[in-house]
Amino acid sequence: MRKSLISAWAVLLALTFQSCELEPEVYSEIRPENFFDNEDQIIAFTSSGYSSLSGYFGQFVQEQGVMTDELANPLRSNDGWGANMDIMSHNFQSNDGWVPGIWNLAFGGVGTCNRLIEFLEGLESDQTTAIAELRALRAFYLWAALDTYGNIPVELRFAEADPTPSQATPAEAFNVIEQELLESIPNLNPNKDQTTYAKMNRDAANMLLATLYINAERYGVSPQWEEAAAAANEVIEAGNYSLASGYFSNFFVSNESSPENIWVVPYERNQIGNSIAHATLHQSASPTFGLSAQPWGGYSVQGDFYNSFDEDDNRRGMFIAGQQYTKDAGPIWDATLGFLYTNPKEEYEIIDCGEDYNVLTNVEREHWGFPVLAAGQTAADLTPEQRELACGIYIEANPNPVLREVSGRSEDMILYREGARMAKFEHEVGTGLPTGSNNDVPIFRYAETLLIRAEALWRINNSSAEALSLVNQIRERAGLTAVPALTEEILYDEFRKEMALEGHARQIMIRFGHWEDEWNWKSTDAEAPGDTYIPAEYKRWYPIPIDELNANPNLVQNQGY
Repeated sequence: MRKSLISAWAVLLALTFQSCELEPEVYSEIRPENFFDNEDQIIAFTSSGYSSLSGYFGQFVQEQGVMTDELANPLRSNDGWGANMDIMSHNFQSNDGWVPGIWNLAFGGVGTCNRLIEFLEGLESDQTTAIAELRALRAFYLWAALDTYGNIPVELRFAEADPTPSQATPAEAFNVIEQELLESIPNLNPNKDQTTYAKMNRDAANMLLATLYINAERYGVSPQWEEAAAAANEVIEAGNYSLASGYFSNFFVSNESSPENIWVVPYERNQIGNSIAHATLHQSASPTFGLSAQPWGGYSVQGDFYNSFDEDDNRRGMFIAGQQYTKDAGPIWDATLGFLYTNPKEEYEIIDCGEDYNVLTNVEREHWGFPVLAAGQTAADLTPEQRELACGIYIEANPNPVLREVSGRSEDMILYREGARMAKFEHEVGTGLPTGSNNDVPIFRYAETLLIRAEALWRINNSSAEALSLVNQIRERAGLTAVPALTEEILYDEFRKEMALEGHARQIMIRFGHWEDEWNWKSTDAEAPGDTYIPAEYKRWYPIPIDELNANPNLVQNQGY
């Protein structure tokens, strides 16, 4: 069933890349008397509603990760992904190229769901479950837009859709999403099986509802703690999910058997691609994982975030840090400990300081005994002997292993080889760096279910024994000792570490009041004369994309932009 869903997604994505629309007339050729006779046909039809989720990893895990205290862009001699500096520093502008990403993902998904729902509603056969699935999926897309942009257009029609819909306030959008979910959930498939894998079933919809409620205050709605606790409890009481004994098994290349992943994006190599290996591995990682092509080396992990993990926290294995080795050192992902080398030896060590060499000035090169480069030259212009000598001198004078663990704002940006890299998702060894990977990326995971219920119960009663027990379940799986009582900071810390690098950091930081904190190259968001700190709270929302404002006169830019 997973492969049939993947195939359906792949075909639809191919059509999407070939044309800006999905050719609605294709569906006019489907005759009700010879289609929708069985479950496979319904799955094939509704699968097009999920195609927008192909961009989930890039838009939520990577893009939103780099605007939080999780990820950074290391300094590159060619400026690398220098445009992301504005994202890191929260210098958001409505015409920035990255701003429309989630807007397009969300409203492309809404439009597709609207079309599919209206088609199913026109059939004589009973399509109650399929319509409920698409309504809940549409609610997710609307929530993604709401959580990102705040003031959004809400249009639930297709044939008679308003081409220039008016904006709803966050509270108004909240009410629409809540109603869609409450009306859909009773009709959704309650099972966890191959027919619901990567699909919106009852548990996934309840998790979306719990997420909506736990963040309600941010949307201009009164606190919904009881409702959040109840929605999370619906998932717990259903009994379909449990914590995996090994944390990292949820992120293996083959992770479809995870007892914990409630709803995932089913990525498949060379069909529905993501850029896990490309964007997150250091460029020296090719010999480690037997890659025929060099990774992009785009993102590193911020030092302060890396160092916030206790030495005894098994989740620390989600990072690649310290001296690196070739694949002869036996790199593996252990279900409990994450990334590690089974046979690290000095003879397998990787030394790569080429990017560092290019970043240094000639004065610095002379200081370290490097050959001075003429204008336009790079480390690639050195002879192999010169480069080996230069790296040897530099490494010896700066005894910091490749990908050393650093901390602080400026240190994360000094040298390319410094800073841990992301290893939460297993990288296959010897794949030649194909398009994408086979890791299914979770959108909702059972550990988050427990944490949402714990937070909601704690906010109702700071002495809640159940809330404490739920958090300690998470800590125990991570190899940590139980805490005797909960505080807001303990809750925040567990959310951040448990859900790290999964696309949740932004909403967690905002909810717990840490979005205006200082980290990495992000200093205070705004300063008035006299250095009086003024938190730029409007940056909790993205700006409305400039092209959308130009195309729809009924849209108004978010305050502050």
